[in-house]
Amino acid sequence: MSATGELNASLSSWPVGSAIQQIAYVVEATSGQVVAMEFPPPLRMCAVVTASAAGPDGGSSELTILTVPAPVRETMSDDETALFARMQMWVEAATPAPGPASQIMMFQGARICWTPGRIALLVQPERIESARRALIEVSFYDAELRAIEHQLGQDWPHMEADMPLAFEVTENTLSQRQQLRQRFLQILQLRTRLTRLSGHIHCPHLHPPTLASQIGERFRDRTRMELRYEIIDEQIEVFEGVYEMCGQRASDFTLTRSGNILEWIIIILLVAQLLLSGIEMLAGSGTETSTTTSSPPSTTASTGQ
Repeated sequence: MSATGELNASLSSWPVGSAIQQIAYVVEATSGQVVAMEFPPPLRMCAVVTASAAGPDGGSSELTILTVPAPVRETMSDDETALFARMQMWVEAATPAPGPASQIMMFQGARICWTPGRIALLVQPERIESARRALIEVSFYDAELRAIEHQLGQDWPHMEADMPLAFEVTENTLSQRQQLRQRFLQILQLRTRLTRLSGHIHCPHLHPPTLASQIGERFRDRTRMELRYEIIDEQIEVFEGVYEMCGQRASDFTLTRSGNILEWIIIILLVAQLLLSGIEMLAGSGTETSTTTSSPPSTTASTGQ
């Protein structure tokens, strides 16, 4: 069965009007891709709908959203409670066994079950689109933070191994300069990536609140985005400090070595000049001696006459 057929088959078990979307975040949508939303500068990203769980680059899609229409009620009926329990099971089915449990949010008649990468939304039909866009947006911010956290965790052992080079660089370790430069550039890229999220994570609450704004606010609060942002920022500062010192030590060592080489060249030139001067003096002294030695016979001969 094709991916589209599997998707349609899975939808057949849900109420009429339900939809499942596979979302991937890309820099630029290709021809034929449906753009779910575009992120404003400086993010320069867009969310596209993919036909299956495979993203545009062949990898897995970054977000799967199940939307189920529901009537406006203050309290859920037994059928709706059972339906939402099924939705929660659907969300948790994609989470590995040791993974985090799903989180549930309920407000303004909407019910959301969430895990990283999969979301189920039970909401009034006329509010599905705005709620879905809000979930796509805030899920991107969470995914970016998780990606940066993962990358820093991968780079941490390398940084600890490079720490001695922040104190001293020798001739043997100078060969690592290119590697240090590459790691420093990677940290700068993470810094840029994090800074782009700042305005979207540290944003004031909207008044009067809407369903979309409340989804963003609750999601940022539940996932502790602001706290994670500050922790990541502090970790990047440590990386920057270490690699800035490594670069400074390598630069100082290179300049010192170049200065020493220049000093030796000057010393060699001075020694060569002294040797040449000595040779010239010896040559001149030898000429004067030979002239003095040949002069007395001539004087004696003239005296005898």
